[in-house]
Amino acid sequence: MTVHPFVESQNLHGQPAALKERLEEDGYLFFRNLIDPKPLQNLLTAILEICKKHDWLIQGSALMQRRGKNDAYSGYFESTAVYREIQKLENFHLLSHHPSIVSTLSGILGQQVFPHPRNIARITLPDSAKMTTPPHQDYVFIQGSQESYTAWFPLSDCPKELGGLIMAKGTHKDGILPTHEAEGTGGLCTTIDNEAQKWFASDFKLGDVILFHSLTVHKAYPNITQNLLRVSCDFRYQPVAEQVVVWDTLRPHMQLHSWEDIYSNWAKDNHKYYWHQYELHVVPGLDPWDVKPTVNS
Repeated sequence: MTVHPFVESQNLHGQPAALKERLEEDGYLFFRNLIDPKPLQNLLTAILEICKKHDWLIQGSALMQRRGKNDAYSGYFESTAVYREIQKLENFHLLSHHPSIVSTLSGILGQQVFPHPRNIARITLPDSAKMTTPPHQDYVFIQGSQESYTAWFPLSDCPKELGGLIMAKGTHKDGILPTHEAEGTGGLCTTIDNEAQKWFASDFKLGDVILFHSLTVHKAYPNITQNLLRVSCDFRYQPVAEQVVVWDTLRPHMQLHSWEDIYSNWAKDNHKYYWHQYELHVVPGLDPWDVKPTVNS
């Protein structure tokens, strides 16, 4: 499978029309240095402190080395006590409102964007190919409006061997594709011809962000390092004019806590229940297995 380097878009910052044209054509935008590293480092420190508390780190290693045990958990990361604690971190949820992400997307789309409150963090263990995220379209899991976008970024430098993302250029124009069961995060895989796609990927540096359409097929590289944790964030957004969301979009990811529980130790109130300010049309969601493809396999 041939993989080309991401087309970098930071040189088009301040040119929303050009960015929109590229996003509509490619289905993704890759930016170097979009986010100041400081809040990312602060969040990584908080997450690694939780990992240390639960004995996920290699004994004697420095916290910020991210040296983790490859058997720290079995099954899905989202079912671990570590993830339950991450979901209560104030700076984790506030990061989805980062002005560099919100203003960039708002400029491209020509209107205010609504950050989804269902924020997702992921920790990929070293030497964990079995749980690598397979090719998929986020819409199958997000649902609501197809005009939603993901911001994905690691909380450290992330070379391909640590488990970065790979994009299938232009696949957002193909509609909702069929799926089948697969190992890895989500448990579903988009049915596509891997060799027929134009795949793009690059090493990430701290502060780099990739934005992509909900129908853009993407997957992860496996973390093939001997002892490094890959820690990353997935945040979703949609234009405020796209009012349809499913109930789960407004709930904490995996519903591990209530919002009241998550907010109980926050220092500030200004981002609590912020979605109440938006006119949303909330509809029931489907099990991802029941999302109907718009094209045949």
